[in-house]
Amino acid sequence: MARQQNSPPPKIRVFLADDEPFVRKGLRLLLGLEADLIICGEAESEQGAVDGIVKLRPDLAVVDLSLEGGDGLSLIRRLHELCPTLKILVFSMHDQADVATAAFIAGAHGYVVKDEGTENVVEAIRVLMNGGCYLSQHIAAKAPDLVPRTGPHRRPRN
Repeated sequence: MARQQNSPPPKIRVFLADDEPFVRKGLRLLLGLEADLIICGEAESEQGAVDGIVKLRPDLAVVDLSLEGGDGLSLIRRLHELCPTLKILVFSMHDQADVATAAFIAGAHGYVVKDEGTENVVEAIRVLMNGGCYLSQHIAAKAPDLVPRTGPHRRPRN
C-alpha cells in the first residue's frame, strides 16, 4: 500500500539493548523527544535482545557491549547474520579504539561513547539511517586510522 502524499513519513523504529535500566530509561526519554523516532522494544540481555529484535524487526538497535548472559560483540555478530538490514549503533562506556574496531568488525555501523552524552546518539541514529557510519569524536581523536574518510566521525557506507 502506497503512503498518502500528505501523510508523515514512517517513524524510525529503535530497539534498546542495555543491561542498565536507567540507561534504557534515559534513552527512551531522549529519543521520545524526536518526532521521527519510536522505541519499539528493549532488553537487558543478549538473548532477550535477539528475541525482541527478530520478533519486532526494528530499523536500528542501540547496543551496549555489556549485557546480561552475553556480550554486545556476540549480539552484534548474531544480529548481523539474522537481520542483515538492521542498523546497529553501539552505545558504550568503553572508549578504547580496539574495542570500537572489534564492534565494527562484528557488524556495527556506529559507535558512541557514553561519556560524550546522549545527544550524540540522536545524531548517530540520523547518520546511520542516511547510510553513513558514526564514530565518537573521542575515539576518532585517539585512533586516526579509524576516522571515516569524509569527516571527523561519519562516512557513507559502500
